[in-house]
Amino acid sequence: MQSAAVPPGAVPAAPWHQGLRPAAGEAAAAARLALVLLLAGIPLGVLWWAVAPRREYEVAEEGAFAIVPESEAAVGSDGWFMLLTGVVALAAAAVAWRRTAQRGPLMAVGLALGMLLCGLLTWQAGALLGPRPSAAALEEIGAVVLGPLGLRAYGVLLVAPFLAVAGYLLAVCFTQRDDLRVAGTRPADAVAPDPPAAGGAPGSVG
Repeated sequence: MQSAAVPPGAVPAAPWHQGLRPAAGEAAAAARLALVLLLAGIPLGVLWWAVAPRREYEVAEEGAFAIVPESEAAVGSDGWFMLLTGVVALAAAAVAWRRTAQRGPLMAVGLALGMLLCGLLTWQAGALLGPRPSAAALEEIGAVVLGPLGLRAYGVLLVAPFLAVAGYLLAVCFTQRDDLRVAGTRPADAVAPDPPAAGGAPGSVG
């Protein structure tokens, strides 16, 4: 008598929260990424100070009079800040996604936190390099002095973290596998091999 064939082993459905579990070394990689982005705020602040426009004042006997309108200087400084930090955010998202062994939710958290700290340090470094004109400079009649470098719209500090996380999640959306192709994992739709039949190979004659 021929025994009934054993159906292929079914793979149980993975719970919805299984994909949220951190990968091996993901927490450490996310912390290192946030630290690197924080330190990147120092050279980025120097670059912002070098390229961002500042309000100009002409010193007269009656006082200092603005040459460049405040709105123009504000838009220029905030725009350059948003551009520089946004480029770094997208580059950081691309680098984080290429670390296939540590893909996961903690990397997105590291990107958001790192870019927020990067923006804060960029702002403070630029403000330190571009302070208010000194009292001695304001006493020189006919001189043109520069106003302080700073942010007028503090909401631009949130643009870079948003771009970093959005870029990372966009890459996730275009990944066909639920495991994000993390190293050491197998596709969720993999089928387990047929278990051996009792007494021999499947389909053997008893």
